[in-house]
Amino acid sequence: MKTAVIGSGNMGTALACLLADNGHSVACWDHIPEVVEDIRKNHQNSKFLPGITLPSSVTADHLLNHVVREAQMVFIAVPSLYFRQVVKEFSPFSMPQAVVVGTSKGLEANTHKRMSQVYAEASLHSPDHYVALSGPSIANEFAHKRPTAVVLACPSHSTLQKAAAVLSNPYFRVETSEDLIGVEVGGVLKNIYALGFGLLDGLNHGSPNLKSAFVIMALKEMKEVAVMMGAQGETLEGLVGLGDLITTGFSEDSHNRKLGEYLAAGVEYNKAIEQLSGVVPEGVRTLPIILEGAGSGLEMPLARLIQTCVNQPAARARFVDEVWKIVP
Repeated sequence: MKTAVIGSGNMGTALACLLADNGHSVACWDHIPEVVEDIRKNHQNSKFLPGITLPSSVTADHLLNHVVREAQMVFIAVPSLYFRQVVKEFSPFSMPQAVVVGTSKGLEANTHKRMSQVYAEASLHSPDHYVALSGPSIANEFAHKRPTAVVLACPSHSTLQKAAAVLSNPYFRVETSEDLIGVEVGGVLKNIYALGFGLLDGLNHGSPNLKSAFVIMALKEMKEVAVMMGAQGETLEGLVGLGDLITTGFSEDSHNRKLGEYLAAGVEYNKAIEQLSGVVPEGVRTLPIILEGAGSGLEMPLARLIQTCVNQPAARARFVDEVWKIVP
C-alpha cells in the first residue's frame, strides 16, 4: 500500500518506520527543508529522531500534493496548531476513499474543537474516513521496536479495521473504540498533567508515593472533563487516559514532562523550548483551552495549579506544597 505521512517530527518519522516495517511504501512531508533532505539523502531524521536509520522504502518531498497523491492511507502527525491548514492544503489532492489517521493530541485554540471535528470542517472528503490514534506511544520507543499498544477510534467500523490492519504488527498492538470523543480527549488531557510530573521531578520531589497520589487526582480531573465533553468516563481508565498519562508523565522522552522539569529547575521558557528542538508541547497549548472551555465550570485544582506555575515562575517553588493540599 502507498501511504503518506504529513509532518516528519518524532511521531511522524516513527510512524514512517513502522509502516515501512509492515511492508508499505511511505512518502513523508515536512515544512523544514533540512528534515526533508536528511530523510531523502541520508535515510535519517537527525533533528527529530536521531539514531534511527529509516528503511529505503521511506522517501520525502517538500511538496504536499506529491506526497498524498494516490496514497491509500494518510497520517497527519503535525501539532494541533497547524492541523486545519494542512488538511485544507492536502485534501484537494488526496483520494476521496483514502483513510486519514490523525495523531495530533490537542484542541484547536480559537474554536476549542477536537481534531476529528476540525477535519470534518476542513476536508473535502467524508469524516467517516478519519481515524483518531491515541494511547501511550512515545515515538522513540516504537521506533526501536519496543512493545507499544494504542487505540484507534472512528465512526466507521470498516475504516477502523483498515487502519488497524495497516498498523498492527508483533510489537505494535492496536485496539479499537467506538468512543471517538473519549479517545481524542484522553490524549489531549494527559499532556496537561505530564507537565505537573515534570514540575515534581524538576523540584526533586518526584517520589513514587507522591506521584501515585498525583496520578489518582489527575485521572479524576481528566474523567470529569471528558464526561463534560461527551465522552464515556470509563474510556479514560484504559490506554488513552490512565495508560497515556503514566507513560507521558514518567518517560524521559516526553516533551511535556521535560518542559515541566526545565521550568521547575529555573530554565527560562524560551530556552526550555530551544532545548526541546523548538517543539512546543501540546500540554502548554491545551491547558488554557481546557480551562476556558469544558473545564470552566469544574474545579480542576491540579490543572489550575499547573497553569499558575507555567505562567508565574515564582509559584513553581511552592508546587509540591500546593499539590499536597489537593491530592487525596
